[in-house]
Amino acid sequence: MATVHSVLQALEDIAPARFAFDFDKVGLQVGDQQQVVSKGVVSLDRSMAAVEYAASIGAQVLVAHHPLIFRPIDSVSNRTHVGRTILKLVQSNIAFIAAHTNWDSAQGGVNDALCKLFGLVNVHSFGTAAEVEQLKLVFFCPPESADTIIDACSEAGAGQIGLYRRCAFVNPGTGTFVGQEGSRPSVGESGRIEQVPEVRVEMLLRSDRQRAVSRALLRTHPYEEPAFDLFQLAGAREQAAGRMGELPQKVTLAELSANVEKVLGTKCLTWGDPAREIRSVAFVGGAADDEWRSAQRENADALITGEVKQHNALEAAESGFALIAAGHYATEQPGVVELCDRLRNAVDEVEWTVFVPEKGLAGRPF
Repeated sequence: MATVHSVLQALEDIAPARFAFDFDKVGLQVGDQQQVVSKGVVSLDRSMAAVEYAASIGAQVLVAHHPLIFRPIDSVSNRTHVGRTILKLVQSNIAFIAAHTNWDSAQGGVNDALCKLFGLVNVHSFGTAAEVEQLKLVFFCPPESADTIIDACSEAGAGQIGLYRRCAFVNPGTGTFVGQEGSRPSVGESGRIEQVPEVRVEMLLRSDRQRAVSRALLRTHPYEEPAFDLFQLAGAREQAAGRMGELPQKVTLAELSANVEKVLGTKCLTWGDPAREIRSVAFVGGAADDEWRSAQRENADALITGEVKQHNALEAAESGFALIAAGHYATEQPGVVELCDRLRNAVDEVEWTVFVPEKGLAGRPF
């Protein structure tokens, strides 16, 4: 039996909250984690139309890319669009979850979906990424206990480096101590100098996992008084949001623009020499035209995004860099479809549906 909590757990695996930018609001925004879920809807926007659609099919959860509550609200009433939407969710017993910049950044997310649609190869990440405070955990234990403690700390959130988990450094040495009266040492006897083989283990963790990791260590460590330290480290970048890769073959900018219109079913605005040959393409869906400089530094020939401000269009064009604005909806809706597929596989007890607005309505242009 799936619950809203089950969906949140699946999303944490699919699009970890730590990938979200510091300004963003992701996760459960309306609803009860213990609510049973049999039907779910995935939508680009937190529109009233999406909520009404979810209610019409008897869904208990709506997962949207764009958050509903982004700035602090003073009240929940029918006088504002956000208030009316919250009231409709509550009245319809529908929980609301946002997966925004964490899904932009995640492997297989919004920008990977675009790369897949256009057949890009040699895809890699670039651009803006969330920054998190990190700690280094150092502890000492008998060699035979190291794996058990590392496993527990890893499950609690330590040892995560990029796409790798359970990362640890283990170094052998000798520990020495004298147990005082009343002590109960796991090795040796109280009142005398003991020397025992130990290993020093080092693991990274985010600062928000400190309590959980410390509890896991103390729970699994065989010593009565484990020795461990937590050192503050400089902030670290998480998974970057942008993606860049190579087209199967070179095309002109004019041909690329026409193909974007065809594949995404949209109308493009394009800046650059129409005859310029394009091979390396960067994707950042939505409103991300400020990333053009990052893409240029990574030797991309063009950036495809949703919206382009005039000053960025001017500066990019005069810097010899190509920009394509393909629309916010068009560049992010493929990622919504991908997220629905991922949730369908991860929480298969739930019947998942993608909400697709009619053209011209609920944020979808024509």
